Amino acid sequence: MPTRDALLRWSRSLLVIPVCTVAVIIVLGFCRVSGSSIGMVATDFDPSPQSALQLRPIRGDEWRGRTPLVIRQAQNDFAATSDVGMGEHDTGVLSDLPVKTAGTVIKPHAWIYFVVGLERAFAMEWWLTVLGPFLGIYALMAVITRSRAISALTGLLVSAAPTLTWWTVPSAGLTVFYGALAAAAFVAALQAVGRSRYVYAAIAGWLVACFVAMLYLPYLVPLAILFGAVSLSQLRGQLGGHITGFRTHWRRLVGILAAGSGVFAVGMALYLRDHHTALSAITNSVYPGHRVTHSAGGSPIYMFDAPMDVFTTMRPAPAVMGTNQSEVSSGLMLWLPVAITGGAFTGFRSRLAGSRALAAVMVVAMVLAGWAILPLPDKFGLVLGLTNVQGSRLVLPLTVAGAMAAGLYVHRMRADGTFRPARSRMVIATVVFAFLTGVVAVQFRVDLIEPSRRAVMLLIAAVIAVTFLLLDGRVVLGLGGACVLLLFSAARVNPLQVGLDPVTDAPLTHQIEAIRATDPGGRWAASGGDTSAVSLVTASGAASVTGVSWYADPATWERLDPTDAAKYTWDRFAYIDLFVDDSVTETRLDLGSADSISIITPGCGGALQALHIAYVVSPTPLGSACLRAAASPSRTGERWIYSTTADP
Repeated sequence: MPTRDALLRWSRSLLVIPVCTVAVIIVLGFCRVSGSSIGMVATDFDPSPQSALQLRPIRGDEWRGRTPLVIRQAQNDFAATSDVGMGEHDTGVLSDLPVKTAGTVIKPHAWIYFVVGLERAFAMEWWLTVLGPFLGIYALMAVITRSRAISALTGLLVSAAPTLTWWTVPSAGLTVFYGALAAAAFVAALQAVGRSRYVYAAIAGWLVACFVAMLYLPYLVPLAILFGAVSLSQLRGQLGGHITGFRTHWRRLVGILAAGSGVFAVGMALYLRDHHTALSAITNSVYPGHRVTHSAGGSPIYMFDAPMDVFTTMRPAPAVMGTNQSEVSSGLMLWLPVAITGGAFTGFRSRLAGSRALAAVMVVAMVLAGWAILPLPDKFGLVLGLTNVQGSRLVLPLTVAGAMAAGLYVHRMRADGTFRPARSRMVIATVVFAFLTGVVAVQFRVDLIEPSRRAVMLLIAAVIAVTFLLLDGRVVLGLGGACVLLLFSAARVNPLQVGLDPVTDAPLTHQIEAIRATDPGGRWAASGGDTSAVSLVTASGAASVTGVSWYADPATWERLDPTDAAKYTWDRFAYIDLFVDDSVTETRLDLGSADSISIITPGCGGALQALHIAYVVSPTPLGSACLRAAASPSRTGERWIYSTTADP
């Protein structure tokens, strides 16, 4: 009986859902199953790599960039620096790679790489990136509402949103994860009694350091505002409802802040000690360091199209409304109907934690939506740090705010008997939200094709039903229905990839390994815009000119640009490509986009010699006098590889 009672209590615990979620992550990891699109590098030699569902070509930041870099780190024993992308670079900054340094104390998602093999660690990290937002939002909602159902469904609204499912990278999913967990730990510290409050505070400080170290400011800044506002909203309830209450409990608050700040300071000090040089280079770069953004950069059309995602998931690389799917992916902007319904901004003085949190979320949502859509003064954005945030990137923070607003609204309807918005306001809010969805539907095109009118009408009807039920305080039919609306498409976005064979067992990989066995120190470059070759050369661990450059290494670039005349072009984060072209007489640097640099060089007397490139990989034969064939393709997937010589 005691065992049965213990199991019964455990089944009712708030911890059951997150424990089961972590178990799923571990099981998928040990099965080496991820949602990576790394199979894209194998499409020219293996039409059926170990994957199911659709590979996603638009995830270039993943399969072309970060995943090969993770494999490279494993090849190089997780070194702190790497010769890749035009010079020596710190590997512990923008791509958030596993690195064996003390600063990794605030990179817990990287620890698994030092415990289990590469493929299992990669798969676990992948699913933590996918499900991390669910875990973080669940934790924050749980400490405020104490409701498993509302917390789980709110977390699912975030994790299943198209803006997170289409762009699965740590800077998105793990930033939400750490930020929400930090806020949850802080609120738990406020609620705790005895010394446990300082344990929670220390955990909160460590998690804030983890959050800050994700570094991607377009998500970091608005999420910090959102989670910070929610945390501050809980002070009144825990420290007294008036000034005398605050005075009575000020020592407790100071102790909590001291414990959290101390751990945060230690973690950040270790991180900055390891990476201050690279961070300074990024901060002082032309891009993104000197970039200043203005308000009104977001499009309402792209912000309210989440239900339409169902029409895009069956195509590998859909063009949606003139751009790629990852740029047109949002979440359910449920903060809008909640705001129209009324009463959501009035909870700051409430004794209920959920009411205060709802008011905080709604105020922040209005601020972020204003910056995304309206022409606001730069001084307004400067105060909040929003001049580092493009309006289009606010879709993710607004998705989180919208989900939390929905969950907290439903919770307030259940917990606060005085909170009963008028049905007429609910109808108006539902109609407005459905109208905006309809406006998007009228303009929505997938590869220039209009979706079925019948399917669109059914979808809008579902939006109407779900929105009204949610505003009416229904947990299962309202919040749950909204989750189903997103999950129907989200479940089909990620492919299922077993292992990393498309890279580690590729024909070109074996060619590179054979040459490196006799010349391990040679520097490589992939020529001709061959993205698969760039990925495979990067993953090999060889010194490489092509690939991701997190920031400029001036000494290397000045070999091509000794007077710094082209500094605006190369002083930036960028993907580096190289083209050997004997029709040009001198090396030229082309800036194709804000994060893409092409080096166009003759075979002789150009970049190959100036950068001491030993080997060039090409998808086609090259006839330069300064190139000698080192390997040629004998089967599909192999490339021409040339060794370089000095000028004739």
